Amino acid sequence: MTRLRRIAGQDRIFFITTNLLNGCSPLAPSERDLILSFLGDVRTRCPFILLGYVVMPAHVHLLLAVQSVSVSQVMHQWKFKTGHRIQQLRGSEGPFWQPRYFDFICRHARDVSSKLDYIHQNPVQAGFVQRPDQWPWSSAAFYTKPSSPPSSSPSFPPLIPDHMDFSGDPDELLWPAPRRPL
Repeated sequence: MTRLRRIAGQDRIFFITTNLLNGCSPLAPSERDLILSFLGDVRTRCPFILLGYVVMPAHVHLLLAVQSVSVSQVMHQWKFKTGHRIQQLRGSEGPFWQPRYFDFICRHARDVSSKLDYIHQNPVQAGFVQRPDQWPWSSAAFYTKPSSPPSSSPSFPPLIPDHMDFSGDPDELLWPAPRRPL
């Protein structure tokens, strides 16, 4: 089987989904806290713009923009650190996350808003909560009530999304399309 090549690794806004390895037990609430804590740590070491997130029992969705590092570097750092620590806490060894992740490059402003809405609706669609801002492992509360940060565990500060300005035009192109030879 051939590996898919990523068409871009930075200077883009990415919607990312990563899943636990098949057979891994779902994430406990304390493990979801840990995942967000490590995401904040990686953000300080490998700067990126975090627009939205949700940590579900068996997968994570992120909406982020990378500039000085590649999305692959961010994901490798974060998945390695979280996988190692959670397996250590569980008294297990071996892989924790599926080896790859799924990414979608947001080309227009409407892509960002639709992916952010999808992220925030994920716990509602799964039947875990009635409203997106009730799920503590999501950036939804920040967008619903910007004056009150997302819920957090006493073990780490809240992970507050970054702000990015858009023109308001849903068709706004977020990056110049590459020229193709004729």
